[in-house]
Amino acid sequence: MYYEVYIDIVFLTNLLMDYILLRLVGMLFRCRGSRKRYLLAAAVGALFSCFILYVQMDGFLPAAILLHGACAMGMLWIGCGLKKGSLLVKAMITMYLTAFLLGGFCEAVLAGGAMTWYVFLLFAAGSYLGLSALIYLSDSIRAQRKNIYPITLSYQGKVQSAYGFYDTGNLLSDPVSGAPVSVVKPELLETMLSGELLDKLRHLNENPGELKSTELIRLKPRFLPYKTVGQEEGLMLAITLEELCIHTPREVVHVSGPVFALAFEPSALEKEYKVLLNSRLLH
Repeated sequence: MYYEVYIDIVFLTNLLMDYILLRLVGMLFRCRGSRKRYLLAAAVGALFSCFILYVQMDGFLPAAILLHGACAMGMLWIGCGLKKGSLLVKAMITMYLTAFLLGGFCEAVLAGGAMTWYVFLLFAAGSYLGLSALIYLSDSIRAQRKNIYPITLSYQGKVQSAYGFYDTGNLLSDPVSGAPVSVVKPELLETMLSGELLDKLRHLNENPGELKSTELIRLKPRFLPYKTVGQEEGLMLAITLEELCIHTPREVVHVSGPVFALAFEPSALEKEYKVLLNSRLLH
């Protein structure tokens, strides 16, 4: 069967859909990419879709999968700033699942009818607004019921997304600067800090000479005294990152130079959240 393909239509269609997919993934993973970066990433994906039409991949399924995977990684790197690690893999899977979901919606909308530009644009806008509303509603319910908020941590151009628990009982503060101190599981910082650097922080009390390291100096490590409800006293190692963003239903709270105490020992941090937010950060 013979099909007539217009390359400009292919490019524009994929540009719009890739942009919508990237924005939705960015919302889910709390990425801070700008509209220009999302548009550039979508253009890369659209160009790849046009290129793949001219490449005969029959009988080379593994090569086709690798090419599509590499393109998806490039799009997420350009648009969302995700570079490596499990977060990038999760974002890729989410993007493909969202594309599959949108494809199903498209089939249901058409129901055998012809796709016109008006129908396509209406479908794209409706899908984007509908999924965005579901994401916002999910975050709002989570925040209202459990005091759990989506957060993003930033350090030297690297961003990590997670969920933080707003702990009204966390009154920990830096005795020198008076800054509120939140508590974080070190595993959450693996995408921003190297394994070697985290290991140095873990054993800093045993090797205080490591404080001369330039990498450690940037984090401003220091030991803070703490006291738990059970009257247990001790010291926790704290570091300073560049920025913390707390995504509440009403606004995004930006905290510059946030201080985090590292919970190397077992703590109240659960799988659902990796950060105990200080009570002074929101009120």
